Amino acid sequence: MKSVTLKILSLLCAGVLAALSLSACGRDPNVKQDEETAATYHVEKADDEEAETEREGYHAYGAGKTEPVMIGDVQVKVADFALRSYELAYMMAQKSFSTPTELPVDVAVQYAFTHVFFPDFHSINNKAVQYRSASADQIRGELKNQFGTDDFPITDSVLYNPGKEIFEMWIPEYGTNIYYHIDAVNIDGDEAEIITTFFNELKRETMLGRTHITVKVLSGKPVIRALTAE
Repeated sequence: MKSVTLKILSLLCAGVLAALSLSACGRDPNVKQDEETAATYHVEKADDEEAETEREGYHAYGAGKTEPVMIGDVQVKVADFALRSYELAYMMAQKSFSTPTELPVDVAVQYAFTHVFFPDFHSINNKAVQYRSASADQIRGELKNQFGTDDFPITDSVLYNPGKEIFEMWIPEYGTNIYYHIDAVNIDGDEAEIITTFFNELKRETMLGRTHITVKVLSGKPVIRALTAE
């Protein structure tokens, strides 16, 4: 009898020690593996939300339908064109054009000139004013790259120096944060209309404006064809 009692006590002690060991390791045999995975997922989700905070420097904070789309077999980077609409509508004050050649020549040249040297406007933060020069071929090439046409009288621009036969510009400090939400991407044939709402702050509560930019595939490349903005 005494032997049986000792065995029972021994088994009980082993069970208690095992439970304490499992608790110390943070594992509960009654918790399923998928529930533990769900807990890890919530941590990742919190990290994703934390990424939506202001960062040092100038950035574009996008949301909504930001993923690239296909027009035929050509990939269109929707977010890039949303930002181009901001540059044209709010940085260069061009609220409407139905064809690129409706843009004033000075606007077209300045837009192309900036993109010859920088991938975007909003992140340009000059510590000192920068002087740049570009050739006519560079300007025409960038116009073709952006709009699918270089049919602009570019030498009529005030940025053109006929004596040197070059274009000259002091690069402005465009730097600013951009907060946007791409509301819709409507594809029709070889065109896509990208509708984007811009805001004054990261919480996206105060609307700055809305743009409709038309992107067309020409010679296998997506280019800007039209814009309206409010």
